Amino acid sequence: MAATQLNTFRTIRHTVTTSNVGIYTAPVNVATVILNLTASNVVTTGVSSVTAYHSRGGADIEIVKNFAIPVKDTGILVDKKLILETDDVLKIEGTANSELEVLLSVLETAKQ
Repeated sequence: MAATQLNTFRTIRHTVTTSNVGIYTAPVNVATVILNLTASNVVTTGVSSVTAYHSRGGADIEIVKNFAIPVKDTGILVDKKLILETDDVLKIEGTANSELEVLLSVLETAKQ
């Protein structure tokens, strides 16, 4: 069995849809530190909204709800550290398909 790497930085990119979907799941034997989560409105007209969830054991808790982002602007959904334990999921859902893009920066740290 290979040892889990001590520290790994990752960036996850995702186009938001109207489905509540997981964009990141904390791996086994890892604690994940969410460093930053931003959403950009990439359409040319209108305000778009996004909701982000922390999910543990199938139960979702809203981190932000219907966060409105003006046209061609970016909103910071998480700017402080948020910890995900093994199998926790970060989920994203928008009010429309393909209007928002999210960028997630994480640090995965092996549990010793």
